[in-house]
Amino acid sequence: MVEIKRSHSEGELQEFSEEVITTLELTVLFQQAKVILAYYSMADEVATHQLIKKHCLEKQFLLPTVNNGELVLKRYDSEESMSTSAYGIREPVGDAIPESEYGKIDLVIVPGVAFDRKLNRMGRGKGYYDRLLPKIAAPRLAVCFDFQLFDNIPADQGDIKMNMIVCQNEIIVE
Repeated sequence: MVEIKRSHSEGELQEFSEEVITTLELTVLFQQAKVILAYYSMADEVATHQLIKKHCLEKQFLLPTVNNGELVLKRYDSEESMSTSAYGIREPVGDAIPESEYGKIDLVIVPGVAFDRKLNRMGRGKGYYDRLLPKIAAPRLAVCFDFQLFDNIPADQGDIKMNMIVCQNEIIVE
């Protein structure tokens, strides 16, 4: 997957991202959600920065940060309230929201390395999302480039399935 991503220019990945995000914005799940757990994208992921900036006045975004090997959630307020983590990821500063507030989340937008048409997700191998997602009842919507979608990927019982996958040219729903 790394090689496939590297075969595309930054401009191509940005164009692909815009296609995915435009489709995401049209989904009922996104339109109706008021509190969204998203991710602040890295260079090789579907770009979410503009989505968050565009909708942050009408929707509350929570972003994950790594703390002692686990993901904790913090509120996104603005670009100015972000710092760069040791992993090179932009993260909100401030206090983590307590797990007791996870019930207020309406939608989770999930990144990944690869996905399949059975709604399986392959992450980066650290299990962060597989440990976080069972704590959240909201629908799980993955976004990915078309080349990240396969008919079948390896998955086991500990892997958390998605409820929907949005690609450039396809939407998969459970």
